[in-house]
Amino acid sequence: MQYIGSHCPVCGEAFAARDDVVFCPVCGTPHHRACYESRGRCANEARHAEGYVWAPDAPAPPAEKIPAPACSDAQTVVCPRCGTPNAPEEPVCTSCGERLYHSGEPNAAGAFGQQPPAGPAVQIQPGEPLCGGTVAEAAAFVRYAAQRYIPKFYKREKAGKKASFNWAAFFFTPYWFFYRKLYLAGGIFLVLQVLLSLCTATPHFQGLFAALYDAQLQFLEGGLSEAAYLAAVKSLYAAPEFLLFLFGSLALHLAAAFSADALYYRRVTRELAAIRTQSDGPEATRLLFLRRGGTSALFCAASMVIFYVLEQVAGVAFFSLLS
Repeated sequence: MQYIGSHCPVCGEAFAARDDVVFCPVCGTPHHRACYESRGRCANEARHAEGYVWAPDAPAPPAEKIPAPACSDAQTVVCPRCGTPNAPEEPVCTSCGERLYHSGEPNAAGAFGQQPPAGPAVQIQPGEPLCGGTVAEAAAFVRYAAQRYIPKFYKREKAGKKASFNWAAFFFTPYWFFYRKLYLAGGIFLVLQVLLSLCTATPHFQGLFAALYDAQLQFLEGGLSEAAYLAAVKSLYAAPEFLLFLFGSLALHLAAAFSADALYYRRVTRELAAIRTQSDGPEATRLLFLRRGGTSALFCAASMVIFYVLEQVAGVAFFSLLS
């Protein structure tokens, strides 16, 4: 544990053997877990584009010897937490989720915010090839939540695991795509979402909705029985338009979730290749990473406004056409 005796870049306190320490996935800088979580990013993030790699600032005292997790055979890696055998290409334990990354170099980053376990494990180091560049370059381009996407990209390239599920894309379709600067995919999902919303703009469904609204008011005022109110609710939810909207939206969100990581991987790979050809120095590379990489809260917010406007305009036009 080479970080012992060095100082946390956030609080300035020296690391001790029993401290809960996490490592930056790009440069390997150690932080106290509480300090890392309070900042939400590496303290040396501004230096990532320069290729900065952390080095201890004081000789490390003798560290406790941590027993290496045993391997059941040459083809498996036993999880140091739960003891479950895992395939060598698995970055995390398939049973408990414990990181299996291990750095063979004292200054290399560990398991993307986790202290690297001792013993044989899958190695992911900043200089390792990934997305047509290196792990450090891919992480610097992704920036936010790199610890979540880099393992997915790694498994995609090294283990051939193409399928993955993105919960953020599932719950926030189509806005996640604009947030990650996947504008074409975001536009397609946004248009499909608007078209699905037209299912609830038919005169028949609007009539059922108005009837339910009136029934709710009468029920709250005591002028309608519970059975009559529930009948109005059932009529709305059993309408073909509502069922089409419900299951169509579910299918759309599932399609977004299963395609999100693959689309993002392709974008990162494409952008890294473009930056390599366009950059003429470290400073230019850093500026290109800042401009093209990361996320865009502005486009995410703009997509919400655009969706609302399109939904209202399309709904009114569709209702008028069918009336």
